[in-house]
Amino acid sequence: MNTMEVFYIVFVGLSGLAMGSLAVLMIGHLMSEHWLAPVRGEVEAAALTLPLLLLLGIPPAFGLEQLFPWATWRGDLPPLRAAFLSPAFYLLRSAVYLAVCVGLAFWLIRTQNVRRTSAIGLALLTPVMSFAAYDWVLSREPHWWSSLFGFAFGLSQVLAALAMAILLTLLKPEPASPTRMKSLERALLTLALLTIWTWFAQFLIVWLANLPQGAEWYMRRSDPSDLVLLAVSYGLMLIAIVVLVPSGVSRIGMIVGSALALLHHGTHVIWILQPRGDPSWFDLGLLVGLAGLWFVALTIVMQLRPTYAEEAAAEP
Repeated sequence: MNTMEVFYIVFVGLSGLAMGSLAVLMIGHLMSEHWLAPVRGEVEAAALTLPLLLLLGIPPAFGLEQLFPWATWRGDLPPLRAAFLSPAFYLLRSAVYLAVCVGLAFWLIRTQNVRRTSAIGLALLTPVMSFAAYDWVLSREPHWWSSLFGFAFGLSQVLAALAMAILLTLLKPEPASPTRMKSLERALLTLALLTIWTWFAQFLIVWLANLPQGAEWYMRRSDPSDLVLLAVSYGLMLIAIVVLVPSGVSRIGMIVGSALALLHHGTHVIWILQPRGDPSWFDLGLLVGLAGLWFVALTIVMQLRPTYAEEAAAEP
């Protein structure tokens, strides 16, 4: 792993949390906010950190040749895909993705009609998250193009964002309505099950259709160390599901379940991105430092934004 890959991994991981938080916020508004209230402050704050990601994306933008093989050689790609993956067009699309998300985040917190704004926003955010997954993640190995990958990766981002918001909410002293916490628990469990099924469906399609490029993508992630990481990742998710399945709201159970779901997402993203080589202590320190900088920004924004504590404590 090199320094540029550290910036890349942090950018992909944090942009997923921010975009996923924006999706959670919009879905909650469309569902009349009954289950959104306890985590609304957290997902709003995470979505509002999107401008910081514009800064975190600058170093990878100047190091595309270290991250993507097509940045230096596209001769073995189909002509249309080679043109699509030209560095200039790639950077333009990436800037548009972030600009659209930043605009939607600020529009959503300022508008009076959050339901209409959320409907429009989701219609824009869904393709943005899908194409961003293709560009920022799948194009690391550009010979395989999957129509399901963008949805699966975006779904994982929404799960991670909701898990993070629940974890931050439950670590605060303010109580939330048990009914609404139960709705959040069911939402987290449903997303966890749907995420597992979607990634399994992706693998099943490649296997049944015998797609050579897709098979090669999975084979590159089948070394013993990669399989151990994958087993740990899905082991964490299965434990989270077991913890969340029993009926009734348990504060400890939801803390453990959301923390495990968040850890699953982090390990799964590393398995997908396949950083090259073992990280040095400097790389690990830089990764922790950049993630810590984002978390500090998140904390500051949460303190500046409303907490919605009364709304969260009230029964729907």
